[in-house]
Amino acid sequence: MDINREIVTNFYKSIVEGDMNLYSSLIHDDVQLCMPFVEGVLSGTYFGKARLVQEIFPTVVSRLDVENFTFCKNFKIMSADENCVATIFEADGLTIDGERYDQIYAHFFKFKDDKIIQLIEFNDSGLADRVLWKETAKLKPDAGFTY
Repeated sequence: MDINREIVTNFYKSIVEGDMNLYSSLIHDDVQLCMPFVEGVLSGTYFGKARLVQEIFPTVVSRLDVENFTFCKNFKIMSADENCVATIFEADGLTIDGERYDQIYAHFFKFKDDKIIQLIEFNDSGLADRVLWKETAKLKPDAGFTY
């Protein structure tokens, strides 16, 4: 269980510091990113580390004014066991359009081989669609939302 807490802590650290090497080292090659939104740029399940690192993460970052945005302003592990770690975290700042994007996320992490194999993410998808995504094309999911 302690290794899972450490993985999650390092996951947020990698985002805060923009350390893509650390970020990549924590993600299993067969990772699933599950976004349970009906509509939106990101909705459904996305498979694979390459897709997460090379397509999804850059799409999100491309919409943010990274000089005026705080990734993971605060996070807390709400529960953890040998199978799953549940967290809440906050991010805030400006989009590239100069609009406020202050968001609260809930993450559920599952692990395999001491890496993140599944990440389920909940957030205010209405806020994301209204402020963050604007005219951004929807990223086609590999499957519908699963858990």
